[in-house]
Amino acid sequence: MENLNKLESGFQIKNLILLESSFFRINNVAFGEGVNNNLDINTDVAVNDKVITVAEEATLVQKFQDVEQVKIKVKMIGIFECIGESALKDFDEFGKINGAAIIFPYIREHITNISLKAGIGAIILPPVNFTKNK
Repeated sequence: MENLNKLESGFQIKNLILLESSFFRINNVAFGEGVNNNLDINTDVAVNDKVITVAEEATLVQKFQDVEQVKIKVKMIGIFECIGESALKDFDEFGKINGAAIIFPYIREHITNISLKAGIGAIILPPVNFTKNK
């Protein structure tokens, strides 16, 4: 059987770390019509030799009638390593697009779990297309 863990070339995630997680909600959160959610995502990339470090932060603010009802902030860092000779030579571009796209599902899952534990129902963030980060 072929060894699926052997990577000849490309990028491999070495570590994924939760750096920050904060949650706030008011006592009586409104649901339904009139609720406004704002999602802000920031991605920073650092390259050192063949190691790409991607820090991704997502902040979700839910408002109802201009009152902030829920605020969730999650920051994770992914550490990637280039293995062999990758076809993609721009490591910064890899971090901003592929690295960010790899980390984001973990952030989405964390926010969904926090919202469920807080009794406000599942907040499920939509997928994000990171190709605009070029």
